[in-house]
Order: sequence, then C-alpha cells, then structure tokens
Amino acid sequence: MKAAPVNIHLSWGTLEGLHWARPGAPKVLCLHGWLDNAASFVPLAPYLKDFDLLAVDFAGHGFSSHRPETSRYYFPDHLYDVDAALDELGWDSCHIIGHSMGGGIASGFAAALPERVNRLVLLDAIGILTLPPDQAARQLRLSMKSARKNRSNLRPYESIEEAVLARQKNSDLSDYATHLLCERSLEHIGDYYQWRTDPRLNWRSPLLFTDEQMLNLLAAIRSPTLVITSPSVIEYLGEEMVQKRLLALADCKHVTDDGHHHFHMEQPEHIGACITGFLQQQANDDHS
Repeated sequence: MKAAPVNIHLSWGTLEGLHWARPGAPKVLCLHGWLDNAASFVPLAPYLKDFDLLAVDFAGHGFSSHRPETSRYYFPDHLYDVDAALDELGWDSCHIIGHSMGGGIASGFAAALPERVNRLVLLDAIGILTLPPDQAARQLRLSMKSARKNRSNLRPYESIEEAVLARQKNSDLSDYATHLLCERSLEHIGDYYQWRTDPRLNWRSPLLFTDEQMLNLLAAIRSPTLVITSPSVIEYLGEEMVQKRLLALADCKHVTDDGHHHFHMEQPEHIGACITGFLQQQANDDHS
C-alpha cells in the first residue's frame, strides 16, 4: 500500500507527511529523528499494516514549512505542533512511535498530555538530551553563538547520489535508506540539488533538562511504553543512566537491538513485528 501525501495546516505553517490510511484501524502517529523526515518510516510501514499510520515531517524538515524568521526550533515548540496537529486531524488520542529526536518529543508529549497517548514506542530514544547544571552558562553561550552563523550558504550537489554520499559520511545508513531520506530532504534548484532542511535546525538550544528533570518527566508517562535500543544509546547515556531512565517509566518493556541507530529502516520486518505485538496488546487487554 502506497502512502498518500498529507498536509496539516497549523497557525504558523504546514506540516507535511505520509499517510497509510486504514479507516477504523488504531491510529498511530510516527515522529522521525533530527534532520530525517517522514520517509524514515517508509520501510517500516508494510509491517505495520494493521494500523492507520501517519508519519509527519517536523517543522523545517522534509516538505514541511520552515518556521517564521522570529521563531526557533527548540524542544517545546515541537510539542505544541504535535498537539495542534492531532487537533487538526481530529484525533483525540493515538499510539505514538518516535525515533531518536522524535522519541524525545514523544516522551515529552506523553508526559505533558498522557490522555492523548494510548501506547508509546521509543526507537533508540529514552527521553531527551540532558545537561549537568554546571554547564548552563556554557550552553547558553554556545546557543547564542550558533544563532549568529550565516544561514545562506547551503552546499549545492550535482546529483542526489552526491548528497547521499555526503549523508553517509556521518552514518551507517544503507544506500536504500539514505536515498529515501535524501529524496525528501532535497530540492532541485537550477542545475543543482540543495537541502530544503532549515539550517536553523543546527542552532543549539539555550536550555536543556538536567538528568533529574528528565527522570521526573519519564516518571510522568502513564502510557505503556516499548523501548527498543541499539548500542549507541548506551554509548551516549552510559549503562547506569539507561537503567535509571528505564526504571523511571511506570510501565516499560525494553528490547535491545544489535543494529545501528536507524535499525527501524534496516530491519523493518523484525522491528515491525515487535511494535505490532506491543500495540495489539491494548486490544487484547480490552477484551480480556
């Protein structure tokens, strides 16, 4: 089943997305990672065929609008977008699947508005980025300096293949997966391709949660939660913090995966089976 393009009109602009519509099936919202887009879920979609599946491009990503010049791309802004998008769609609640940054945003949303999230799936994410309290001034300085950078010099590429190679320099993505992401992130201008992604996404946030605040946020999540992690999460957070975050979740199932950060794109059949089994538990519980 091929996805239909969808556009969700918000007060500041439009969120674009891909919709694998199955009327009457449980609704699932898919949230991608930083500098990715809705195509991140294209490989997974055939293995989530029992759901009404909608993957959106976050603001400034993929085909979605860039935020106004006076706006920023900080963590809370995406939460308000998800809330407004669900209102516009007429979805009172749904399951949410989030990868990486999308998993962090899904975590925050489920903590803030638990009544809107039935079940939560976090792919290579357990909450969001944190910072020790004694790094606050340094983070604010880095944020201010990052916002000064010239945003007009986007590197041109002669072909999509050249952009694919550039993207693969910093990841283990296969050619197929990288093409999917690049084709939705590039625009053809004259004789060249350029990223349509808003350069302001590279601006550093002025404030980040501390570890203690992050654990408080995770403890506020009431949705049954499936967490699937690759070794990169332990490398980034450390084993001790991974365990603390998992224990903070009231109802959590944890599965480890040996793949890299985009395992949902490279092993979609296996990951899709895990997710389907978890999401369908709700229907089984309702009939028990």
